[in-house]
Amino acid sequence: MAWLGRAALILALAAFGGPTMAGVCKGRPPPIGGTIEGAVLHVVDGQTLCVALGPTPDRWVPLMVAPSLTPLPRDRDRLMAATFSKRLSCHVTAVRGPASLAECAVDGRALDSVMSDPAMITEAKAWR
Repeated sequence: MAWLGRAALILALAAFGGPTMAGVCKGRPPPIGGTIEGAVLHVVDGQTLCVALGPTPDRWVPLMVAPSLTPLPRDRDRLMAATFSKRLSCHVTAVRGPASLAECAVDGRALDSVMSDPAMITEAKAWR
């Protein structure tokens, strides 16, 4: 993944007043019921992120993390710590505007479980 360094630079620019999700995540999500796998290269807010299917933003797919039965706070720092530069596997359950709603897993573990882990909560504080 030689393109990861270039993508990180683009993301750094986006984090400091650069493009929003619409300007960064330009890929088309799979249909409802489809699955998408790739590295997270942009976290928009506490619920929305971009999964990269290639090195350029036209291959970054916007996804909204589906709420679980026990909703977690919409914490961008926590979502960033749990997903940034990690490989996600997401199953699309619905479409909401420019992003698809999806249930995701990090390294085979449900994202909700990862984000509620006390170690992840501690790590998220370091992103501030």
